[in-house]
Amino acid sequence: MRSTPFGFLLIDKPVGWTSFDVCAKLRKQLGTKKIGHTGTLDPFATGLLLVAVGKATKLIPFLEKDIKVYETKIQLGVISETLDTESEITSTNKVNNNIDQGFIEKILNEQFTGEITQIPPKYSALKIGGKKMCDLARAGKDFEIKSRKTVVHAIEVLSFEKPFVTIRLSVAAGFYVRSFARDLGEALGFGGGICTALRRMEVGDLKVISSLKPIESITRSDLISPENILRLPRVVIDTGRADDFLHGRAFPFETAIEGKFMVFAGDKFLGIGEKRCGNLQPRIGFR
Repeated sequence: MRSTPFGFLLIDKPVGWTSFDVCAKLRKQLGTKKIGHTGTLDPFATGLLLVAVGKATKLIPFLEKDIKVYETKIQLGVISETLDTESEITSTNKVNNNIDQGFIEKILNEQFTGEITQIPPKYSALKIGGKKMCDLARAGKDFEIKSRKTVVHAIEVLSFEKPFVTIRLSVAAGFYVRSFARDLGEALGFGGGICTALRRMEVGDLKVISSLKPIESITRSDLISPENILRLPRVVIDTGRADDFLHGRAFPFETAIEGKFMVFAGDKFLGIGEKRCGNLQPRIGFR
């Protein structure tokens, strides 16, 4: 009988695939139903998709909030329903001949750096009343989209060839690049903009250059152990306490580490714990 696969995969998602498509393909290849990812990529986008396999899916909450880095190509002066190239252009405005890269950089520094507010695209996986907004939009339903706060940690113009501008962004989880394209076009006075290309370059410390293997050739031997993915402190407990930890029993433990940490017995990764009232409290254990 085969052992259950366990770990993470760094996937360079091809254009045209949904994030669900990737997980469905890997379920068949790896022989397990339990697969998830740490952040959706739109079908037209490419780049790093971090996939959790088996019981490693329990660790997704520790990775969902990681900073993400994108490179995007934006066409200024146009608008589409989906804010990308997946739908027809609904509005076109002329891009001023006097605009230059310096002006774009000025607007970015003034309006798109630090904490900002966005209105998510209506064609997104966000849910209203338990239903995805994209499904409501396709059904022709009217609904209110509430604005959300997010953070731009760094932003850089890579090139500008009117009406296209290519930008690299380091952003918080929950940032919508398609909304940014629309908002940048509006801020520049061109009525909007759409993403014509989008690539996720990094998730936390992980880079897309580390995920070069085609999806079709991935096997269980490509799985990466969670301790090489998680960015949490490590503590080592006595091997005699491993059974307590794995059965969820708290026990006395001294550590200066605050918050959650990875727990090892020797060099074996046991799971996630945290210090509570002088005890080590198990939170997630992997037997």
